[in-house]
Amino acid sequence: MKKLMLLSAGIVMAGTWAVQASAETTLRFNVWVPPKHFVVVKGYKPWAASVEKATGGKVKIQFTTKSLGAPPRQFDLAKTGVADVVWAVQGYTAGRFVSAEIGELPFNGDFAESLSVAYWRTHNKYFAVANEYKGVKILGLHTHSPGQIMINSRKVTALEDLKGVKIRVVNPATSQILKLYGGVPYRGPAPKTYELFSKGIIDGSFMTADGILAFKLTKFAKYYIHAPGGIYNTSFLVGMNQAKWDALSAADRKAIESVSGEAISKRFGAAWDVSEAMGQKLLSGATNVTSLKGPALTALKTKLAFLKNNWFKKVKAKGIDGEAALKFLRAETAAYKK
Repeated sequence: MKKLMLLSAGIVMAGTWAVQASAETTLRFNVWVPPKHFVVVKGYKPWAASVEKATGGKVKIQFTTKSLGAPPRQFDLAKTGVADVVWAVQGYTAGRFVSAEIGELPFNGDFAESLSVAYWRTHNKYFAVANEYKGVKILGLHTHSPGQIMINSRKVTALEDLKGVKIRVVNPATSQILKLYGGVPYRGPAPKTYELFSKGIIDGSFMTADGILAFKLTKFAKYYIHAPGGIYNTSFLVGMNQAKWDALSAADRKAIESVSGEAISKRFGAAWDVSEAMGQKLLSGATNVTSLKGPALTALKTKLAFLKNNWFKKVKAKGIDGEAALKFLRAETAAYKK
């Protein structure tokens, strides 16, 4: 009888072990951009595949077919557990993530890959201690390619021509730039830009060349103002519900981290650079492009210096040395080699 009980217990324990060994975790990743957008095809999906491979198939990523919330709500979707994983634009909730505003400043760099990797390194060195993302595990940070300005219904060949022009803004930096030049701001997420132009709600938008390509905006891009290093940029995060992260095994967490962090920065940034190059080709034949250089560029840099100075003051209140962080970011960006 005793042998039978021991045998039964052994079978139960073996069965339990087998279930645990074969257990899989499926994480729901919320998608709010078009499913064929390059960030999904070249960013989300390759990363998801790398997670599955790194964890030996124990962690899988499932993408939503419809967004579970508006673009500005992405961080909170992850924090509350409505979604397990999100991709979010920090600037869509202005003032909430002050350290991330470093990624919005103008003239940081010409390529998304180098700037994104530098941004991740800067976050770890200077910003992580501020704990601005409590409740969400940050798996990656990145920026897009240098942001510029596109105009549809007005002739604009200089920022001084923006007075009275209704422009879509994307974050605090773009709002402040537009205010400086007397433009009229309108807030709206990038996927809505085609609709906003079509209905005449906006005259123009802060936008990247890749955005003109991705959102089919070529016919609205009659004028385009370009500055080396970008007139602005945008900061993005890939984040996961903290409780869901904590529930994973230590081995799975380590595996996911091995393909995240700087790897996400590099992957998403590189994808953006490829799309940006395609967008630039599109613009060259259909748009009046004004490239700022020489005295005009120098004057613009002087005029927009207040953006970084104001940011220095804001992060100082959080115990962050903004000047050192920005110097580090730009040095890492310049020194980066693919």
